[in-house]
Amino acid sequence: MVKYKCGAILKEVPKGAEKWYIKAGWKKIETSKKEEKKETDDKTDSEKTATT
Repeated sequence: MVKYKCGAILKEVPKGAEKWYIKAGWKKIETSKKEEKKETDDKTDSEKTATT
């Protein structure tokens, strides 16, 4: 998920829907690689916990 901003509104957008938000005038908020990695790590940790 990528964060976009329009005025005071912040929204996390799936990568497939990014082009529609750009056309509507939303601005992409740059995130660091560490934050992106954290998101994927959280998902894997929860799956490991659920399967054990």
